[in-house]
Amino acid sequence: MRKDTLTLRALVDGFLFSLAAEGRSPRTVEYYRTLLKPFLKYAENHGWPIQADAIQKHHVGEFLDWVSTRTLEYRAGNGSRRTTTSKPVTVFNYFKAVRRLYGWAADESEVGSSPVSGIHYKTPAPTPVLPYDRDHLMKLLAVCNQDIMAGARFIGFRGKAVLLLYLDTAGRLREVESAKMSDLDLNRRMVRVVGKGGKVDELPFSAKTAKALWFYLQERQKRAKCESLFVTEEGMPFAPEGLGRWFAYLKRRAGVTCPGRIHRLRHTGAYTFLKHTRDPFLLQTFLRHKDLTMSRRYVQALRREEAVEAHRNGASPVMNLDLG
Repeated sequence: MRKDTLTLRALVDGFLFSLAAEGRSPRTVEYYRTLLKPFLKYAENHGWPIQADAIQKHHVGEFLDWVSTRTLEYRAGNGSRRTTTSKPVTVFNYFKAVRRLYGWAADESEVGSSPVSGIHYKTPAPTPVLPYDRDHLMKLLAVCNQDIMAGARFIGFRGKAVLLLYLDTAGRLREVESAKMSDLDLNRRMVRVVGKGGKVDELPFSAKTAKALWFYLQERQKRAKCESLFVTEEGMPFAPEGLGRWFAYLKRRAGVTCPGRIHRLRHTGAYTFLKHTRDPFLLQTFLRHKDLTMSRRYVQALRREEAVEAHRNGASPVMNLDLG
C-alpha cells in the first residue's frame, strides 16, 4: 500500500471536485455527495481504516447491509410520524455511488484496486409508474379555488398555475421551480427550462394552463421582488425544493393521502399524454429522454390498465369458462 495514499474523506472530496471539473451538473455532484456522506459517516463511526486504500470488500458489504436494513422516520402530517425501510433501488444507488468512487480512484492511481470489484448487485426491477388519478387532482384544485374564494387570491391562483403547468409540461421539479419571467411566453404557450446537463428546452402548455398563468401573473405583479416565475408570499424566489414542500402541504389540506410527491405530476402528465397519443416515441420526445427505457415503463403501466379493463369487460377466464 502506498504510504501517501489519501484518506477516505479526502478521496471523496477529490472525486466530487473531479465531477465538477468534468462539467457535471451541480445536481449530479450533489447526488453523489448525498450518497457518499453516509458512507463516510458509517466508516468513521465503525472504526474503519482511515486510508482509502485500506478499505476492503467486507467493509463495503457491511455498509450496504446496513443501508438495506436501516429504518428511517419522517413526519407525515397532523403531528404523526411514519417509518420506512430502504427499497432495493436505494441500496443499488449506494452501491453504484461507492463503485464509481473507487472506479475513479483506481483510474487516477489513488488506490491499487477497487474493493467493490468483487461485489455484484442485480439491477432492481423498476418501480411501477403511478400517476395521480383525476379525483386526486380535482381535490388539489378544489383547495386552490377555495383559497381564491376566501380572498387568498395570490395563494390560490399561484397554486392552480403551478399544478397545471407541472401537469401540462410534465416538467421536472427544479426545471419549473427555476423558471424566470423571461422564460414564459403566454402567446406561444411555451416555457423555457434548463434540463439535465444544462440543456435548454421549450415546453408547451395548453390554453387552460395559459389562462391559469394569466390570472396568477395579475396577482404576482403586486408583490414580486425578483424575476422568478413562481414566488413566495413575500415576493421572493422559492428555496430549492420549496415547491415540493408546498405541494406536500397542499396534499395534506386536500386530504390526498396516496403516496407521491410533486414529481408524480410529471408521471401523471406523461401517462395522460401517452393514453392520448399511443406513441412511445412521441412520449420520449415529450419527456426529453435519451432513450425509450423510461417510456416503456409508461407503456407497461398503460397496458396493465387496459388488461384490467379488458378483464372486467368480457375477458375474465372464470366468466368465459362458465365456472363458479
